[in-house]
Amino acid sequence: MTMRIAECGLRIDCRPRIAAGLRIRFGMGIAAAILAAAPLLAQPQQSTELHIRFNSGQSVVPIYEGWERVPDGSFNMVFGYLNRNHVQEVSLPIGAQNGFDPGPPDRGQPTYFYPRENHFLFRVNVPKEWDRKKELVWTIVANGKTEIARATLLDIWEIDRKVEVSNNGGTQVSNDLIAKDAPPVVKIDPIARPRAGVPVTITASVTDDGIPPLGGKPRQPRQLEPSLRGAPPSPVNVPLPARPRPVQGALSVLWQVYRGPAHVAFDPDGYVKVENGKVEVKATFTKPGTYTLRAFGSDTLLRGLSDVTVTVDSGT
Repeated sequence: MTMRIAECGLRIDCRPRIAAGLRIRFGMGIAAAILAAAPLLAQPQQSTELHIRFNSGQSVVPIYEGWERVPDGSFNMVFGYLNRNHVQEVSLPIGAQNGFDPGPPDRGQPTYFYPRENHFLFRVNVPKEWDRKKELVWTIVANGKTEIARATLLDIWEIDRKVEVSNNGGTQVSNDLIAKDAPPVVKIDPIARPRAGVPVTITASVTDDGIPPLGGKPRQPRQLEPSLRGAPPSPVNVPLPARPRPVQGALSVLWQVYRGPAHVAFDPDGYVKVENGKVEVKATFTKPGTYTLRAFGSDTLLRGLSDVTVTVDSGT
């Protein structure tokens, strides 16, 4: 059985383990064994250090979500990230600060990192001959701090659509419905060459297969884990940024910077409801340069994505 930690998306093997370096004799008895293991396993659950929240200066943690089977026999390794900062958005070009090993360093990963969690963002395809124990390592160096994710094809890391839907907030969804569903198709209209500081309109068309039926009753939010109910609130020195949520009962699109040198303001922000097969936002680029914008189309269950590359001129 595996579980996920909501903040960082890590999968934890819940099967019993014996702490490394710990020898337990069966003659000790269960109680004595537990007491012997306690100093090694105990962690302060309400440690203030674990709950301090930072505006900036923290690391960006790459996340390996797991691997999927592809019909042609190859495999997709799925990645996301956790930006530990609550305010700072980090731009890291492909290279030593943001790259894969073994190469090539560019595997389609983002170069612009929003605060906090962003799961199931991109997939790296590896051939069916890939050694199941061979590691594909994603390294991110942000604010002087190095973090890595090690991806393998070990059995424990196999995932499917159910895992992605569950981690994106879906509850009480049948496997049959997930299997029938196809993600929305997003097509972005040509964009007039923008200037920094000047809003430009971006329009996209969205089509879907009608699964799940739109206009239905919204899914109930996931219940809090029993072990967390009634726990004292954590110290709050920085507000937690709101996580964008799809519009329930409708098609909607979220716009983000996937690659680029600086922040882009989208109006409206967050997921925007699709009307008559179209969705429209205004984008204001803060700096000139080359950007890749990503549109995530959601049918409340699955997401389809589309990218567009934009060259932004100086505002002057």
